[in-house]
Amino acid sequence: PFYKSQDIKNLFEKLEKGERPNKDIAMFVGGCVRNFLDSKKIDDIDIATILSPEDIKKKLQNSEFKVVDTGVEHGSVTVVFNNKSFELTTLRKDIKSFGRHADIKIIDNWKEDSKRRDFTINSIYLNKKGKIFDPQQGVNDLKNKIVKFIGDPQTRIEEDYLRIIRFIRFTIQYNSKVETSTAKAIKLNLNGIKNLS
Repeated sequence: PFYKSQDIKNLFEKLEKGERPNKDIAMFVGGCVRNFLDSKKIDDIDIATILSPEDIKKKLQNSEFKVVDTGVEHGSVTVVFNNKSFELTTLRKDIKSFGRHADIKIIDNWKEDSKRRDFTINSIYLNKKGKIFDPQQGVNDLKNKIVKFIGDPQTRIEEDYLRIIRFIRFTIQYNSKVETSTAKAIKLNLNGIKNLS
């Protein structure tokens, strides 16, 4: 499995140094977990972590891992090593949303972090030992090829209008049925797409 690669082991070892043992400091999330569960090729590796971007930089200082600021204001950095890149994002909670961007608060609660993600299939976490943490029942939806917003579709879309386009993309990819409430929420918010770059 992809999570057993030596590069990933080295990265996790450095991130976990000085932290409490047996605590999940970082877990895989998003497309790499979906593709792993579907036995598909894994291209991008996204890692969620309780560490802040500053903590990540300190831990990887003077190591073979290069840290690139890609979205520090959103809690994200990209770690590059051996022509591979890993996106690391700190667990967070949205305090106030503006239709694409949000004011965030850094947290260390995995379940709380899952609530602010877009779809149930994107909120499946996988730890370095291959254990699944699935607070939004995304595994079941992935098995049944159901693309579903977490919580109220209207609220999720208003937080970030890009989610409309992402929803359409995933619905086509998984040939998923669209619930009536979701279709209605998308129609009501279509104008929000005009504000995207």
